Amino acid sequence: MDLNGAFEGSGPPSKTRIDVFNSKRSLTALFIAYILAFALLCGLGSTGPEVFNRVAAKSKDGDSSAKYWTLLNPGCEVGDCKFSYDIPIIHMIPEMQLIYMKVQVQRPSGTAALSAGVLTTTSVIGCDREHCSPGGLNFDGEQVRDESDSTSVEWDAEETWSKNFSLFTTDPDPITYNQYNVSVVLTDTSGKAAYYSEGSDPKLAAKADMVFVNPDFTWWVMGWKMVFLVGTVIVMFSPITKFNGAFAGFFVQQRNVKLKDWSLIQTWIGALLVVLLFFNDPFFPLQFGDGVSPGVKQFLVMQSIVFVALFVSMMLCFMLVSTGTIIRSNKDQFMGESAARHKLRSNTIIAKVGLCSLIFAFLFFYYVIARMYNTGSPQYDDFSEEQAYMSFEIILILCMVVFSLWYIVSVCRCIMNVQMIERGYLALLVITVILAILMVVGVSIGALFVLPQTPFKWMFFYGSCNVTVWVLGWAFAHAAEEDDTESSWAMDSVGKEGAGYSSLLGGEEPLGGGAEGLLSADI
Repeated sequence: MDLNGAFEGSGPPSKTRIDVFNSKRSLTALFIAYILAFALLCGLGSTGPEVFNRVAAKSKDGDSSAKYWTLLNPGCEVGDCKFSYDIPIIHMIPEMQLIYMKVQVQRPSGTAALSAGVLTTTSVIGCDREHCSPGGLNFDGEQVRDESDSTSVEWDAEETWSKNFSLFTTDPDPITYNQYNVSVVLTDTSGKAAYYSEGSDPKLAAKADMVFVNPDFTWWVMGWKMVFLVGTVIVMFSPITKFNGAFAGFFVQQRNVKLKDWSLIQTWIGALLVVLLFFNDPFFPLQFGDGVSPGVKQFLVMQSIVFVALFVSMMLCFMLVSTGTIIRSNKDQFMGESAARHKLRSNTIIAKVGLCSLIFAFLFFYYVIARMYNTGSPQYDDFSEEQAYMSFEIILILCMVVFSLWYIVSVCRCIMNVQMIERGYLALLVITVILAILMVVGVSIGALFVLPQTPFKWMFFYGSCNVTVWVLGWAFAHAAEEDDTESSWAMDSVGKEGAGYSSLLGGEEPLGGGAEGLLSADI
């Protein structure tokens, strides 16, 4: 099948809002609104609640865990001494999303050891009944974890407390109990973690703390996701058709154009709006519903990650396509399309699909592992400490570098033909370039991860994706009435200056919907 021409439309190109509202005043207002939206996102993000809470774990008698743990086997041999500690966790709610508990061991006095081998056995019991009361291993509840792990405790030079090492995490399960009891037995297998003195029992001083998601952040994100979701639905389906359809939804206006006559970029934007709808996670509140099973909650977390990765990869591919449309339109009008260029375009399609599919795959697997199967830290900035996550980050950064170079070349080639691009479409090209920069930066710093490092990162990058797609959806929607005739279109076309006029819509080459039509632009 001819991938480049299988979905070409037979009618005139669709007249869009940006064709109608193309005055300097209209474009200035559009840019001002766009900049004000960015400023608003910055303000909202800077005032948002903290993402994570970190608290010191305390024993069942209320004391801080920064004290000597209980020796279970007095008179033990060096290398076989066991120390225990019970930590109750109470007043948990599903909106806290996860629990990560870590331990630090105090450097034994009089030693210079920088590492020590230990074996930790962690038993976790959960209870969701109000009458439960914490009480060590007799805690009245259900077994959540019972596992052992050998690890190395490490101290930096001159540091009193060791580096954190993982003790317990609820992942991949959501928080389903409002009370937990963590019972820890630590065996000093190397005989270096505890303090040993002649004629007395060994002592081990350690402290535990836990990290969980701030429930205020969860509710804040939930509220704004609903706002963005409603905004997307309005952009898609607003029924207000007065004022020449200036406030009508994208799909409401596109009803006036046969699907086969949708331009390439109109088809892309229609697909992006649908994906944006799910990118805004309409099922997010169900992750915290009381009657929702843990398996369904895990699935909902997984599907939110799928649509984040899908939206990012589709958006990046759209940027390559939009610039490629300009280049292709100009070359085809002046030179025609030779067999060699036809083959090049087909190879370019494969390259675009390959790059964007690679970004989707690595972003999806990276986010799933980091969010649901991570035993280290839930904070994105700490992922680089894990070798596996570092590998994912390196691959993603390489993909972003390839995309950036390709996109920069495409934009530069567009700039070379800037005199042939109508003012309105040039403005939208600038907006698209801004979003390209934001997407590359956002992916590189983890701003679109489901649990970002700061509320500012989440609001600014998440909101920017929504606002930009909304602007593109408004600008590229059909603006003409149903009774527009081919002759009236011809009058508009004659008025364009220069035989090489083209736009991000594809100008004189209306391409219809379909998987192949979506990718038929040149590099």
